[in-house]
Order: sequence, then C-alpha cells, then structure tokens
Amino acid sequence: MTRLFIALSFLVTFSTLTAQEDFNGMWESEDSSYITTIIASEYAVLDIYNTSFEEHRVIPEEITSQGKSKFTTTLNNPNNGYSVKIKYALKDSNTIVCSYSGDTNDKFTLTRLY
Repeated sequence: MTRLFIALSFLVTFSTLTAQEDFNGMWESEDSSYITTIIASEYAVLDIYNTSFEEHRVIPEEITSQGKSKFTTTLNNPNNGYSVKIKYALKDSNTIVCSYSGDTNDKFTLTRLY
C-alpha cells in the first residue's frame, strides 16, 4: 500500500510540473492579426509576447499569477492606451481559452501554430 501511495504521489507531482510546459509555443486566434508566443519551462510560464506582422508591433505581457494549468497576465498597449487582464486556461494540448477583462470583456480561443 505504501508503494502504491508513493507511486501515485510521483505521478501527480510529475503531471502538475509539466502542465506549464504545455503552454510553450506560438498561438493564433481567428479574431486577431497578432500571434501570441508563450515561452515556458516545465515549472513556469516565463514570457509572453504578442506579435503583429501587419502592424509591425511586439507587445509583451506581464505575468501576474500562475497555477497548475492556468496563468494570468496584464497587457498594456502604450500606443493606444488599451489595457486588459488576461486569464489563460489550457483546454487541451492545442487549445487555450483566454478570458479578457478591462478595456474588453470577452473570451477568445487560441490554437497552436507551433
């Protein structure tokens, strides 16, 4: 019984540690010209950048909190004053649901490019 408990503990620990790494990659939305790039390690989301090749802009996001398969950021665009809080939740390995609050209050779906 003790071995089963230890094995189960390792399995749970391993699955939660790699959850953040699943965010790693480039993501797109049908509603935007921006590509969201998320850089993550196995333990944490490290950086997020939004790049528009149409507008020739890169807008970084600031990470404010992180959980097992979720994290929250703030995005401030100094060019137009746009400011939002974004909650990212991993739906599956190729889909992220983003809930925006602030200058826009909506949900968007990102799909994996790479």
